Amino acid sequence: MAFAAKIPSAWASMKLDRNPTFSRSPTIRAAQLIAILCVVGYLLSLPLVALLGPLFSPQVEIKIPGPGEDAIKHFAGSRDCGILHSDIYLAPLPLNPRVSPFCKNRASLLEALSSGGRHGFDEPYVGKGENISSRIVGLPFMSLGCTYRWFSTPEICMILERFNAIVFVGDTTAQTIYTALNILLREDLAFGGLQQWLMNEQDRAACKCENQFINGDCLAYTLKSIEEVKKNRRESPYFCERVPHTYLRVDSTPASLTAQNTFKDLTFGHPNPWKPSPVILSFSHSFDLSTTTRVLDEWAALATAAERNVPMLYLGPQAVSLNKVGRDGNAAVWKFQEEMMEPAKQRQFDLLGLWNLTLQASSKDGEKYGEKVALVQAMMIINWLSMLEIS
Repeated sequence: MAFAAKIPSAWASMKLDRNPTFSRSPTIRAAQLIAILCVVGYLLSLPLVALLGPLFSPQVEIKIPGPGEDAIKHFAGSRDCGILHSDIYLAPLPLNPRVSPFCKNRASLLEALSSGGRHGFDEPYVGKGENISSRIVGLPFMSLGCTYRWFSTPEICMILERFNAIVFVGDTTAQTIYTALNILLREDLAFGGLQQWLMNEQDRAACKCENQFINGDCLAYTLKSIEEVKKNRRESPYFCERVPHTYLRVDSTPASLTAQNTFKDLTFGHPNPWKPSPVILSFSHSFDLSTTTRVLDEWAALATAAERNVPMLYLGPQAVSLNKVGRDGNAAVWKFQEEMMEPAKQRQFDLLGLWNLTLQASSKDGEKYGEKVALVQAMMIINWLSMLEIS
């Protein structure tokens, strides 16, 4: 019995004497060493992965709307006005599927749009493209061009939501672009830039589609403010109602008190001083450098007085149609645009040239361009707005 009783106690003492810490230490140390080696190996492999990764990773293509897609087909009046998306916008085809053809910043965007062109009279306008001849001979200093996006209405709304207010100021060029902006926001090619609720049937027939821009009798019905549309929602649907925008006619300096006060009401009172309130200004009366410079001074001073973030864009003059003045007449327009570049930059204005855009576009009277040109101009402004910095 005594021997039987000692067996469990001896077995217990044997179990207690076996210290698990010492018996398993080689295994734990080996596992720790393996883990350390794995971490070090991973860290050392990172540069190699960065270098060789593109060789084995799948190609990532930039998604671009195809030429068969029509972004404005659903707009009211698209059939009556006879405007297709392919008439006004050429979807870019990137040479490198990994490189976007769209401009990455404001400077490259404004340069590309001011220096772009058409592949034929009334063909879609494209941003400044690649110098193909330089690419063929392989010059290392060749620069690639870029172009602009065509945003859908929901995307335009998202862009506008970034701002306190948007103000178009100046002559008929600014008014035309503002009219086209309202066409995009109302998705109505036939009457989107007009207060059609004020028009009778005869007026509507006379001002429909293209005539919104080329019939002088229709100017009385053009929209001047978002508020005019919001008061008449039943007559026409409208998008992006939360951000105020307006057009202020300015054809002299100093501007009228009405224009100044409207600008102050839209920009001075917002609580967030860093949220932008962009100004788009066009003034090219008689191509007078001195007068135009004073206009820039006046609106730059107003923007400074607002003590707010007020980005400013100056629109260069449109070309005069070749069937009216010929190439010599357009030389004066080009000269004025070139002379205005430095004064605009000195006053913190961005500059968008419209000469190239309108040079090969049709104009019945040599000065007014139609709906297609205006829609492109409005989309160019929207691209500029999309690249403004916000806080």
